[in-house]
Amino acid sequence: MNSVATEIDSWLVSADVDTANTDLSDDVWEAGFEVDRQVVYSKFGAYKKVFLRPQSFVKRFFHTVYPLSIEEWNCTDSVDLYDGFCTIDITLDVRFQATYNYALSNIELLAELNEHIKQAYYGTVTDIVNRELLNLSDGDWVQEGLEPIEKRICSKINEMLILQNIQSQVTCRLKPSFEEFPDVQFAKEKVYLSVLKKSFEFSEQQREELFRQQQDEKNQNIDHKRLQLEQINKIAELDRERTAVDAENLKLLLSEKEQHQREQFVIRKRLHSEKVKHNNSLKEMTLSAELEEKEAYQAKLREKEEQEKIELIAHETKLKEKELEAKIAEFEKEQASWRETKSKVHVEELELKQQQKQIEFDTDVNAKKRYELRRLAMQKESFSVRKKADIYLKREIELLELDKQRLALQQTIKKYKDESNQENSEETEYLGD
Repeated sequence: MNSVATEIDSWLVSADVDTANTDLSDDVWEAGFEVDRQVVYSKFGAYKKVFLRPQSFVKRFFHTVYPLSIEEWNCTDSVDLYDGFCTIDITLDVRFQATYNYALSNIELLAELNEHIKQAYYGTVTDIVNRELLNLSDGDWVQEGLEPIEKRICSKINEMLILQNIQSQVTCRLKPSFEEFPDVQFAKEKVYLSVLKKSFEFSEQQREELFRQQQDEKNQNIDHKRLQLEQINKIAELDRERTAVDAENLKLLLSEKEQHQREQFVIRKRLHSEKVKHNNSLKEMTLSAELEEKEAYQAKLREKEEQEKIELIAHETKLKEKELEAKIAEFEKEQASWRETKSKVHVEELELKQQQKQIEFDTDVNAKKRYELRRLAMQKESFSVRKKADIYLKREIELLELDKQRLALQQTIKKYKDESNQENSEETEYLGD
């Protein structure tokens, strides 16, 4: 008998779920919750006021804000019917939110308003549920299910709370369970018969459904095997066709690949020859450019060396001219000092001799100067006409000759000085005698 009760319980639960999915969507209680609902308690001295928090609200020191939040309230209970033959487990899920009017009427409880609602209305909610369940005097609900009673309980709880200025949305779930059949009592006979009838109908439905499922399963297996055989035949035929097509495609692919490789070989050969020609031409152009660059560099280098040699020769010539002029000036100073040292006694004689010697010396000096000027003119002329290396050698030779002449002139001047010194010494001895 326990198995029969269990089957009835599962049928009632499934019936409730099916009817809930089909009918509840047509009759849904709209609670109208507001997530950000808040009330402001204003106390300034003896002045007190409660009002809903506006959007542009600015909190002052005399304001206290209390949120009217949405609360989840879960209640569970159980009720025994028909002298313990049936037990109904009750599960209530209540979502509620206090309105401004409710908060206004309970100003002293604003800080714990939701807890106050739970404690204040728990007994009323329980009475509504029990009243509805205790009205199940006959056994019609066994055939129809408990979904209408669940709807009626939710509606009455919502109506009761909204009359108290509390917005709510209630969900009720009733789960019945039956004990073993006791001795039949006359007052409970209709309920027992309804349960037995429903149990028998449910068992018949289960057997028919099981037989139908077995037949469907056999038919499905047969159809599945037939489809598998057809599928195997189709796969084999497709494999044969695919093999033939693959062989033909492979043959065509190989021939195309061979032709393509031949064309690629011809193209690569032509490209290689063109590349070799192009590289050779680039190498020739590079070599010619390098040769031209080297020739230009060598020409500039030779021109620079010649210019440096010319500048060096001109500088050395100037130095030698300055040196000769310095020596001539020194010689003239020596001559002047020498003339002053002559004795006054032999002034006329010495002056005559000196004039003669001076004439000879001036003649020699003028000749040397003319020679030097002519040499410098020849150097300038040769510098302007000749610019090559052989001219530089000739100039070196000329400079060596000039140096030689300069040394000869120095020796002559030295000899003349020695003679002058000797004459001075002789004159000094003569004057001493």
